[in-house]
Amino acid sequence: MNKGLPITLTHLDGKLCVVVGGGEVAERKVRALLEAGAKVRLIAPRVTAGLSTRAQSGEIEWWPREYCAGDLADAFLVIATTDDAGTNAAIARDATAPGCLLNVVDDPTLCNFIAPAVVRRGDLTIAISTGGDVPALAAYLRAHLEAQFGDEWGAYVAFLARLRPQIAARYPDLDARRAAWARVLASDLRTYIGTRDASEIVARVEELLADRK
Repeated sequence: MNKGLPITLTHLDGKLCVVVGGGEVAERKVRALLEAGAKVRLIAPRVTAGLSTRAQSGEIEWWPREYCAGDLADAFLVIATTDDAGTNAAIARDATAPGCLLNVVDDPTLCNFIAPAVVRRGDLTIAISTGGDVPALAAYLRAHLEAQFGDEWGAYVAFLARLRPQIAARYPDLDARRAAWARVLASDLRTYIGTRDASEIVARVEELLADRK
């Protein structure tokens, strides 16, 4: 069976993404697209209060009607969240010709990409997918990972990103650089972030990066 290719889309800024449907699932998808910087068009005769607020504030463009052929013009990505099989099939047909990225919620046979369950902690993203076969399992695992990876991981990732140039400059040799990263990641440094003062963190980093004979 084709397992697919897991990817992360970047540079969605200003790209038109169309969401069809106005329920709670659509609200979650719209929120995720906005966080990625996308320009969002919502097509649905009725929407949740949250989506209505976003439309009124100008965050999204709302077409308050049923889906029609031609609504996907210029769309980069399309997400169908309706519970009408005929509408979803029509969206899938219309998305095929222009080569849009398409996700039809709860029908992986119509998709050319599947949205994983996601845990976000700052720039750390953990994605879980069952290939669309058992979404309940993906959600179950996400809940466990949310408990395991707290908000402190966001600060930790941000700190490591700032540390990266220092390690690269200090260890031009690739093997030595990998060894330095191994020491850092296996250490207790994460517990220092947010709990120790700057001098203690600097001292611990220097200890970890000290040349090994």
